[in-house]
Amino acid sequence: MRQSTVCRRLAGMLFLSCTTALAEEPLDVDRYVEIVVRAHPGAAQSAGLDLAASAEKRAARLFPDPVFEYSRGRAEPAGAPDLRGTEKGYSVSQTLPWPGTFSAGVEAGDRAADGLSAAAEGVRWDLVVAARAAFARLSARRALLDVARAAEGDARSLRDLVTRRAELGEARESDRIKAMVEWLRQRRSLSAAEREAEAAESVLRALAVEPLPSPLALLPVVHPDLPPLDRGALATQLAEKSPVVRAARAEAGRQQALLAVARKSRIPDLAVTVFRQEELDKQTTGVTFGVQVPLWNAKRGEIARADAGSRIAEAGAGRARLEVVTELQTRLKELQVAADQATLLDREVLPAASRSVELVRLSFEEGETSLLDLLDAQRLLRDAQREAAEAHLSLSLAIGEVQKLAGPDFDPWR
Repeated sequence: MRQSTVCRRLAGMLFLSCTTALAEEPLDVDRYVEIVVRAHPGAAQSAGLDLAASAEKRAARLFPDPVFEYSRGRAEPAGAPDLRGTEKGYSVSQTLPWPGTFSAGVEAGDRAADGLSAAAEGVRWDLVVAARAAFARLSARRALLDVARAAEGDARSLRDLVTRRAELGEARESDRIKAMVEWLRQRRSLSAAEREAEAAESVLRALAVEPLPSPLALLPVVHPDLPPLDRGALATQLAEKSPVVRAARAEAGRQQALLAVARKSRIPDLAVTVFRQEELDKQTTGVTFGVQVPLWNAKRGEIARADAGSRIAEAGAGRARLEVVTELQTRLKELQVAADQATLLDREVLPAASRSVELVRLSFEEGETSLLDLLDAQRLLRDAQREAAEAHLSLSLAIGEVQKLAGPDFDPWR
């Protein structure tokens, strides 16, 4: 009992130390994705689809089970009642598939397994992209919260400054009222930003399933300048990796294999039976062979249906690839636009807006400009900061949309 108590205490101390270490270390997006992929039910769904794929391959290679029959009965010949007794018999039957039909069935099973594997990978890709999007949204909401706090601080300090000047008779009462209204507006914006950040953090924690440290520190994602993209060539290349395209091709291959099964099954399977029959007056042992004669049916209906299914699946695979290529073209264009906007805001708009605030504030403190000019400059800076945060969020989400189609390992900066 004492030993178990000590072990529990040591385990609790170890858990607390690990939790403290995690709380001190900021969570980056890659580590968060690992947590989600490990703990989310979607990971179990993906693993189940992989198991289903393996089961399809195994099932396609299995032979039919043999059939064992046993009979036993009382016999009493009509002309010789003294010869009454027990008669019994047994037989073992095995169907031997035609090799061509069997190999075509194996091919159909392999293609079905490929479709399930593509679906499993698609679930994993969606899970990774969803995790990265949740991380990006929380990062953006926290960045917007920082902007709202800075804007509220600016408005509060300006309110205090104008209030002091109004008390000294150096500023008009209308300016004091304007500064107060601006501060109230920024307080309202700050409250809204706090609620949005809390909601984004709740989504991030729910998606992780596992408990995360509290308070939660994030390591922000940095986006370098986007290199030039050849959207046409890149879309054609990335489309081949899409689970949607791969699943459609697998279904087309499965339907083609089923057509081969239907055609080759016109050569019937061979049924072999070994039997032994013990009757009152004799014992019989023998072997029988049986085949289905393709006389009236000849698999014509199965072949026609399989041929139609193969044509439909082949057209569906071509359509799926075309749709993915087209969507990739659109997503890559959106990625380029989002990257250009983020770069413009970071390199030109934000520095200019910051410099404008510094100059206008200096002029206002020296009495060379009006309160409205300072308010306009501050609003311009905070709006630019909000636009920059939203632009980087749009860039992260645009990358995610491409990764949904091309895979989470897609990185335009490589």
